[in-house]
Amino acid sequence: MKLYTDKRIQITLMILYPLILGTVFVWVQPAFWALAVVTMLVYCGLWKNLLYMLGSNLLLLAASLLLWAIPADYMQMGSVDKTRDWLPFVYILYTLFAIVPPLILVPVRNLLLRKERRRAS
Repeated sequence: MKLYTDKRIQITLMILYPLILGTVFVWVQPAFWALAVVTMLVYCGLWKNLLYMLGSNLLLLAASLLLWAIPADYMQMGSVDKTRDWLPFVYILYTLFAIVPPLILVPVRNLLLRKERRRAS
């Protein structure tokens, strides 16, 4: 399967995840959490290993930190001053809902792919 063996494709997927999720966050706010969960689940099937998943999430966290650091009003998201107090809580929730599930799903997917390859051989 070229998708999982081609390092360039995996790095591209790693970079696309925060870009897509960030775009969804800015432009489609009412359905953000539902779309974020669907995007995360799709990408759990595409990441080759946990290093790519963690790298992608670190890029997303870095981008979100930049949003909070820049004092501007992002459409209807409220001012940065109002959201800055919630930042630690947001990152705890992000860890629970966006990092822990892939930490479980990516190894399970890899295990299932290995079993399928063994059965096919």
